[in-house]
Amino acid sequence: MKPFIAALALALCGGCAAVGAPVGALFTSETVAHSYFSPTQPVNQSGPEAHGESCSMSILGLVAFGDAGYDGAYKNALNNSGATSLYDVRVDTKIFSILGLYTTFCTELTGRVVK
Repeated sequence: MKPFIAALALALCGGCAAVGAPVGALFTSETVAHSYFSPTQPVNQSGPEAHGESCSMSILGLVAFGDAGYDGAYKNALNNSGATSLYDVRVDTKIFSILGLYTTFCTELTGRVVK
C-alpha cells in the first residue's frame, strides 16, 4: 500500500513545479519578473516596443507540451514587430494553475525595436 501512496503523490505533484516561484496547491496565478537591461543604445534608429510570448501547458500533471523558452518569445516579438533586433529587453514569467490539473507557464518578452 505504501508504494501506491508514494506513486500517487509523485504523480499528483509532478506537474506542479515552478522554479523560483511559490505554487499554490489549489490555485496559482502569478507573474515573476526577470529582466535584462542593455545600457548600449543601437547606432540605428530605434522604434517602439515589441512584445512576444511563448507558452507551455500541462494537463492532469501527466502530459506537458509547448515551448516556454526565451528564444521562442524573442522570435515571436521579432515576427510581430518586423524588427531585426531588440534592446532594453524585459522578461516576465507567468504561471497559472488550477489544482495542478491544468497549468500554463508563459515567458513574456518586451523590448525596444531596432529596424
